Amino acid sequence: MSKVVREELVVGRIRLGLRSTSGRGKPLVMLHGLMDSAESWDPFARSLSRPTLAFDLPGFGESALAGDELEKWQKLFSRALEKLDVEGCFLLGHSLGGLLASSLAAARSEETRALLLIAPAGYGRIPLAQLLGRREMEFLLGRTAPGAMRFRPLVRLAYGNLFSHHHELSESLMERLTTSRRTMVPGIRKAMHILRSLSQEPFSESPYQGTVAALFGEHDRLIPPKRTIEGLRKVFPQARKSIFKGIGHHPQEESPAQTLRWIAKWSECRVREPLMLSEGEQLFD
Repeated sequence: MSKVVREELVVGRIRLGLRSTSGRGKPLVMLHGLMDSAESWDPFARSLSRPTLAFDLPGFGESALAGDELEKWQKLFSRALEKLDVEGCFLLGHSLGGLLASSLAAARSEETRALLLIAPAGYGRIPLAQLLGRREMEFLLGRTAPGAMRFRPLVRLAYGNLFSHHHELSESLMERLTTSRRTMVPGIRKAMHILRSLSQEPFSESPYQGTVAALFGEHDRLIPPKRTIEGLRKVFPQARKSIFKGIGHHPQEESPAQTLRWIAKWSECRVREPLMLSEGEQLFD
């Protein structure tokens, strides 16, 4: 099993958290969604034969804040890949990370081997982002969220109503949410500005013309599949979509083994190890 190596990458004055694994071929760059961190990709990274680079997005995990404009984030991560001498890669992004992956593919179209999107933001209206991106809601979020996230039953309730479809919050994700709640909230506030902006003016074009694969949960309430697929097809007519039945916004939490096989297929690599929640704890297949 490939070992996950944690490191810190400084780009300009911005510190980025990075988790990597070794393997053969061009790397798979992995970008997580809102209210999460690069650690969420560990079980998938350990299982894949391709090398992986999983970044903490600005304000999440071990990464510093980096403004609230998508263009700044895109330039930051483009420079990060250049600093790591990544000349070609596969891009994988979930939700907010899918939005950033789409922007990176546009900026690095010649270096992008394939664009893998899981419930990506940026291709249609997101009602929650419209609401939470408002200044008054941002203020309320900053004042109340860190305290509210201490209460695990409340976190489970919010997760069940917003992110999942009849799926219990895993202990690993619960731990990440509760332990990083104070540092995460400023990141959420910045990210909500980006999500609200792209919700109002979604992507309309991209110079990237390569392989695009998109995965959705049938019951996703945050990123409605039908509306998002329509927006995605306007930008990428070549996009190949997959819809997993009976799940919501978080396929890698709700159907991890199936999601792993989807990632392996579209990143053109193999599953070399069983999927593990942690080292020594095998996940169902």
